[in-house]
Amino acid sequence: MTDGRRQTAGWAALAGVLAALAWALPAPAARAELDPGIIINEVLADPATDWNGDGIADAKNDEWIEIWNIDTVPIDLSDYWLRDSTGEAPDFRLSGVADPGEHIVYFGSDAVAWQAANGIAQNGFALNNAGDLVQLLRTIPGTDPIEYELMFAVSVRDHEAEDDRSAGFDQAHVEWLLFDALNPYTGTAEPVGSGCPPSPGAGNICGDDVAAEAATFGEVKATFR
Repeated sequence: MTDGRRQTAGWAALAGVLAALAWALPAPAARAELDPGIIINEVLADPATDWNGDGIADAKNDEWIEIWNIDTVPIDLSDYWLRDSTGEAPDFRLSGVADPGEHIVYFGSDAVAWQAANGIAQNGFALNNAGDLVQLLRTIPGTDPIEYELMFAVSVRDHEAEDDRSAGFDQAHVEWLLFDALNPYTGTAEPVGSGCPPSPGAGNICGDDVAAEAATFGEVKATFR
């Protein structure tokens, strides 16, 4: 990558998202953060196969969002939420603890179960296949009813949200990549196809390690699940 492209992929102000301490990557990855400990690392918005392993391929239940603890300490996730660009209410409340370096994947089926338990419409993540903004929120302490602050956000473009393509950050969580081994992308819109497979629950090893040929879904599952 040229120095110019690296600079283009670097940080820039994200006006209107946060009043202070707002950061961004230019499209296709919009990024905002107050606390860089937890990031949204990878998103698969248009599943065509059974990603959650329940034996049924389902457009709602097999969507997934992966978070990554890039901090050096464990982080309590109980005050974190996920939301897409539709509406103000979160789609899912996280729970548990993310250890340093840990990748945690949440499927649409997890969101459906949480929504059912809380008596709200069971829409899952409802990620838009024409593109969407995926947001990581955190509870503002002391608010009743609960209010949220935006901690991190990534935008997913139309060509990233096609059958079994995911998009996410590289190992340095700087460059936004398209993981299209299961459904190769031959267009020129950024990010262009990498030939690498989606990697739910694992680091996104790509870049110089580009796959020479498309992997099957079974090969991907055997590697990462």
